Amino acid sequence: MKRVVIGLMLALMPVEAFAIVRYMVQGMTCSEVQASVERDGVAILYQKAGNAGVPLYDRYVANQSFCQGGQSMIRESVPTADTKSCRVSKCIDENRFGSTNR
Repeated sequence: MKRVVIGLMLALMPVEAFAIVRYMVQGMTCSEVQASVERDGVAILYQKAGNAGVPLYDRYVANQSFCQGGQSMIRESVPTADTKSCRVSKCIDENRFGSTNR
């Protein structure tokens, strides 16, 4: 019985951090990036920056339901294989950046 209780407790633990898919956006078209975020709900999008090639990344979401309490969803652009300005959504902390309606 003790094993069943422990198993149920482990099954109920949030695992979102392990489930987030990561994509390198330079090798994808804008429509592929947008479809991936929409399909996965949440995705980490990477892009190489500058001559050093250090990857930059952020967490992007399909809709507001993937934002935490006290966060708002904004639209932002990421460069992809076919455009320098592919619009995707991400969550920002309202307490840190103020409320935005973009």
